[in-house]
Amino acid sequence: MKPPPHPREQERLNELRGYGILDTEREADFDELVQLASELCDVPVSVVNFVDEGRQWFKAETGLGVRSTPIDTSLCGHAILEGDFVEIPDTLADPRMADNPLCKDEPGFRFYAGAILKGATGLPIGTFCILDHKPRRLTLAQRRVLQVLARHVMRELNLRQSLKREKTLRREVDHRVKNSLASIGAVLSVKARRTESAEVRAALEDVCVRIRSLSSMHAELYQAEEGQRVSLSNLFNRIAKDLQQLLPDDVELLIHVHSADVQPEFANSLLLIVNEFISNSIKHGLNDSSGMIEIEIDVYETSWRMICADNGTGDERAAERAAGGAGLGSQVIRSIAQSLGASIIWQAREPGLSLTLSGLFELRSDPS
Repeated sequence: MKPPPHPREQERLNELRGYGILDTEREADFDELVQLASELCDVPVSVVNFVDEGRQWFKAETGLGVRSTPIDTSLCGHAILEGDFVEIPDTLADPRMADNPLCKDEPGFRFYAGAILKGATGLPIGTFCILDHKPRRLTLAQRRVLQVLARHVMRELNLRQSLKREKTLRREVDHRVKNSLASIGAVLSVKARRTESAEVRAALEDVCVRIRSLSSMHAELYQAEEGQRVSLSNLFNRIAKDLQQLLPDDVELLIHVHSADVQPEFANSLLLIVNEFISNSIKHGLNDSSGMIEIEIDVYETSWRMICADNGTGDERAAERAAGGAGLGSQVIRSIAQSLGASIIWQAREPGLSLTLSGLFELRSDPS
């Protein structure tokens, strides 16, 4: 007998599809559960089954060797119309299954038991079921095993769904933040161009640089999953384009990055240092002349080095002032360098000024 549709079939299907589990790859987390069920219940077949429209689809199975079967012969299609747990000691003695070819043909499934998988609304979406080729009954302990494993499956699915919703919300917030930063930067850029005060214009342009950098860092983190590293190369490629738009037309910015992915906090620290160096170069060394600012970053397995240089008017006296933290920018750079445990060297060049930072990564045991 073909199982009839659930009284709230469309709602049930909508809930099932909301989990995004259908047609996904096999996963060890689920495969281990069906293997455990078969061992503890002493049956040849165990399945995590979802009853879809026109088919039943198996997220995990042992003893079947297929990923789906038609709904017409589904035993679980009948089971989801029952309560929380269904046990059929002899399928051929049950009128719903007596004519089912999966039961009457050799070697047929003569025993069925299933714990119903229910979504958040209480609607059934599938079963955690076991089957045997001979009639039998489960012990109380075996029934409990099946029910506990079914609850474990739903906890996993609900957790994944919650994480998916959180990621969607986080991306929406990130998108709004990105748009807000872009809007603020655009307004400040307009104000900077319209002001007649050179001092106010320089201050506004400096703020624009910082906002553009923050926006670029945010964009890189936006693309990374929580706990992941970020691409230092991608980050600085993006920030180079943003910063170049804010620099005077006759000042060229070159950034070279040789690095694997890094922790976001480390990337942000380097970005802040680069911001301060570029800001200082424009305000002091390159304020009335054309030139170039060049950044080179090398990150190795246990150490890193960054060199920031310009070919402006900076001299030995400027290098000494920077090393002594005479300006706010150099104080910020020194503070960040100290937080990274990095050495910091300011030097006069011919022409211009250079900043060299280098440090070691703290060695930690890998928790994985």
